[in-house]
This record gives sequence, C-alpha cells and structure tokens, in this order.
Amino acid sequence: MWRKILLLVVVAVFGYVSNAFSQAACLENAVFWYSQVMMSGQPYYVVLKPGQEQIRHALDTVKAPYTVLPSPPDPDAYPRVRIYTTSWVPFLISEHFYSEGDETRRAEFTAHYLGLFGMALSVGDSFDIPSMSIPDSLPAS
Repeated sequence: MWRKILLLVVVAVFGYVSNAFSQAACLENAVFWYSQVMMSGQPYYVVLKPGQEQIRHALDTVKAPYTVLPSPPDPDAYPRVRIYTTSWVPFLISEHFYSEGDETRRAEFTAHYLGLFGMALSVGDSFDIPSMSIPDSLPAS
C-alpha cells in the first residue's frame, strides 16, 4: 500500500518537474500555431500582465507579428489576444488564447500538450467561437 502511494507521489513530482521544463516549448508551439494558422501571419495586439515575460519571449522566438497593447488599452486596437498557461495535472499543459476581433467578435482557443521534460507533444485543441444571433424572422428580399 505505501509503495503504491510513494510511487504515485514520485510520478506526480516528476510530472510537475516535467511541466516546468516543458512549458516554454508548449507556449512556443501554441504561439506559432496561433500566429501562422489562426491569424494567417497578420499582425495583432497582445495584452500582457506583469509576470508574463515568458509570453513575450515565446512571441519573439517564433517571430510572431505582434504589438504589446499599452495600458490603458487603445479602444480601437484590434485584433487583440490574451494568453495564459495552465498545468494543473502532471505532464499536461494547456495554452489558452482569448482573442477579440472587435467589440462584438471573440474566440477562444486552447492547445493541450503532453510535456515530457522539454518536449511538447500536442494531444488536442479546443475552440469556442460563439455563434452570432440570428433574428427569428429574416427580412423579405
């Protein structure tokens, strides 16, 4: 019984250490995909908070066409994106992108990775693109 618990603790510790070593690779991979596929290489604004220097480093590493949005933000500066990382489970890292096309258009993209001591292996993506409301009756043409 104690051996199983000890083994689980050791695996969890190795998982979180792996996450720490893999986070930069996961972020670079997700930023590259966002910049080149979702944004088609077009420039965009990034909202950064204090302590998010690793995001700027990842953006620079993949040569993303971004501009950091100043605080307070310019109300006409679109498209803009907020990026953050979560790694609640050992060996699993998620990179979240909250994107705004303007005041009315938004989308969320999350890239999930298996982090193995510096390697980022994609295990899936998820999207949330809210649908536009359609009126009950369309005007006659």
